Amino acid sequence: MTAHSSAAQNRGSGAPATSSSAAGWLRAHDPAIAPAIATTANSHPDRRWRRLEPSPTPRNLPRLRPAVVYNGAVVRPGAEKILVWSIVLAIAFAIGMYLFVDSRIKASREAALQATAAASKQTERSAATSTLERAAGVASSFVGHVGAGRFADAYALLAAPYRDAVSLSAFEKACRASPILAGARAVTLNRLRQQSAGTAASLEASGVLDSAAGAVPVGFVFLAEGTGNAPESRALRILVVSLAGVPVLQGVAPR
Repeated sequence: MTAHSSAAQNRGSGAPATSSSAAGWLRAHDPAIAPAIATTANSHPDRRWRRLEPSPTPRNLPRLRPAVVYNGAVVRPGAEKILVWSIVLAIAFAIGMYLFVDSRIKASREAALQATAAASKQTERSAATSTLERAAGVASSFVGHVGAGRFADAYALLAAPYRDAVSLSAFEKACRASPILAGARAVTLNRLRQQSAGTAASLEASGVLDSAAGAVPVGFVFLAEGTGNAPESRALRILVVSLAGVPVLQGVAPR
């Protein structure tokens, strides 16, 4: 085969004619350089006809940034720890709620007890004031009758035990025997003490007696007489009259 026929075959196969024809002509006419030409052809192939391999990293793809992990060093608790802590917090919340509610209940109870005690004291004070006013009214009427010489009217204000033990004439004689009591003009009561035993009740009231002889401390012992169940509904009657601590009129023992 000649160089022209080799060139024709190369053109028919679509291979480049220049490099192959030159290499074939040199091999045919100079066998000494054939090995060198073969080495050169193998080490420098024709780049135009080499099959291009796909690039492992295409240039048109976006660059991937490294992922940033926040709190990577923080140790995350497991499900068991979360459950345990949830139970502990729930128990603590329940205890705190119980203590809070219990304190509120105790505070409300104490406030209610204080309000009840205050109302009771107010009621007792009002009742004592009312009873003192009633006693003062009876004492004022008694002193007015005695000072005016109306001994029968004064005698009607005495308690039943006194009237049973002392007659009207003896009462008038006892009143005239005391210049302070006979010259009485008015009385003021400012202190009251009440005692009860079953349905019976007695009261001790003290104050100042205004007399023609001067102001003298006076004391009265009253009995609640009547058929009412409450002492307030029964009439107050005088059992003992004391001047400066000395009983002047008394129906406790016969005289």
